[in-house]
Amino acid sequence: MNCQVLPRCHINSLPVELLSYIFTLATHDCDSEEGHAFSPESVTLPTVLASVNSRWREIALSIPTLWSTLSIDLKALVRQHPNNTFSFNQQPFDQILNIITRSKHSSLDILIDARDPKSHELIGCMSPPFTETSQRYTSCMPYVFFLLLAEKERWRSLEVISDTLNPLCAALRLLSSYTPIRKGSSASHLQFIRNGLGAPRLEFLKLKRTNDYYSAHAEQFLPPLELDSLPFAVLIGGPSEVATDQDQSGGSHQDILAQVPAPCYPLSKLRHVDIIGVPLNWAGFLRTLGAGHCIQSLELSHHDGSLRPTFDQFSAIIKACPLLRRLVIRASGPVPVLSQPHHHRGVMSLPMLEELHLGYIKTDSLDALFSRLDAPNLVTLFIEDVNPAVPRSPYETGTNAEHLLNYCATGFSQHPAAVSRTSMPFPKLQRLSLNRVHASVIEFGLFMSAFSKLHHLSLLRTPNALAALLLDADATMPRPALTSILVCPVTQPEVLKLKQLENVGAVLTGDVEGLSPSIPVETITGSYYSDWAMW
Repeated sequence: MNCQVLPRCHINSLPVELLSYIFTLATHDCDSEEGHAFSPESVTLPTVLASVNSRWREIALSIPTLWSTLSIDLKALVRQHPNNTFSFNQQPFDQILNIITRSKHSSLDILIDARDPKSHELIGCMSPPFTETSQRYTSCMPYVFFLLLAEKERWRSLEVISDTLNPLCAALRLLSSYTPIRKGSSASHLQFIRNGLGAPRLEFLKLKRTNDYYSAHAEQFLPPLELDSLPFAVLIGGPSEVATDQDQSGGSHQDILAQVPAPCYPLSKLRHVDIIGVPLNWAGFLRTLGAGHCIQSLELSHHDGSLRPTFDQFSAIIKACPLLRRLVIRASGPVPVLSQPHHHRGVMSLPMLEELHLGYIKTDSLDALFSRLDAPNLVTLFIEDVNPAVPRSPYETGTNAEHLLNYCATGFSQHPAAVSRTSMPFPKLQRLSLNRVHASVIEFGLFMSAFSKLHHLSLLRTPNALAALLLDADATMPRPALTSILVCPVTQPEVLKLKQLENVGAVLTGDVEGLSPSIPVETITGSYYSDWAMW
């Protein structure tokens, strides 16, 4: 009888150390998704590797860093019964504990997904303040954080995503400090309870509400408690409770915050902070940041006008991040400068800022805000009209941005709160993206001619800017030497004209919905700028 001899699998002959290194590279050496601290592969791959055979399982379980990613989907934790009641599913909690145990002393990356599976039904309409599912997720949050907070000294990243505010508010409450003392309590009007070492390894912090249609209307859904808390106090190892008895102290919450000591354990490794659609106590947030911070990426997006920081608070937050390289202000930022006293205000110096995203609903005083940002080394600039009320037709107009464009090109503004310059504010700009920006053809021509070092240009739903590019080639107006230009929508004759221009390189086109998902139709999970431009 002939016996077939199977070829030897050489990977099984590799030493344990080398195979461990391969496992680690396969799990953590892949690129993370835009806006996230880790890639999806780092969540699922360790379990796959441990399921191949007994040797691989033994090796995988001996590497703590393989098990350092926790992706917690709350829909797996909540079990719904036929009678419309619900309970918690114990098995996913046990799996979370197993992963935490296997990770030993490794730094942890944590993602909590509290999105309603039926949330796509709410797209394009106002959301109720809560749904039955979001209420269940809100009730589940304390149990999840009970497991996680015991390991907060090992957190490297924390991301909480939801499409309704209640789960996010619950998470914020658990990470913050404010607990009101009931009237008649014998406790002191100011009480501090220390809470461990905080989160000294934390590098990435993100709270995100995903449905942009109604995130700007958060005020009517937000419990007042959240705006009076000291945000993220648990993470700095400071007071886990700050309580006031107004009858005894007679002071305001701002007075109480002034008494809160500096962070016991500042988040010295924090590099990336995103606060999207979640209002904060901005004075408390600034105190949480502390002094001499190393934040390199900051996003403040989708905050109702009455829930935004004052100009002084915003300025103090920016000045607390001198190493900032990326700044995103989308339907957020300070309340209009014109509504506040503006004399004696200085310029926010950001010498290392390379990337700036600006998404506006109204252009009131935007040029004044820009004039306060001193970013001479800016390389990438995104400007977008994010007003969901603006017609979606690419050729219909929205808010006029001529004053903003004029300031970017010349450094001059007529706004009474602006700081005029003698030269253009962004002399090193190389990448420019305009999405649904409305201005005259002449204004766009002056704007783009100011950036002599511009290499990459993206024009989405901005037809007048395209018309400015297609002016007579013999015009005296100089044009930048573009390596590539992305235009959408665009007609074939316009493409041919662009290719004939002497100083324009590659001309790229695409579907306007696919390239610009800022007001999503079929999905609410897409980020603004990560998917459409791959230069």
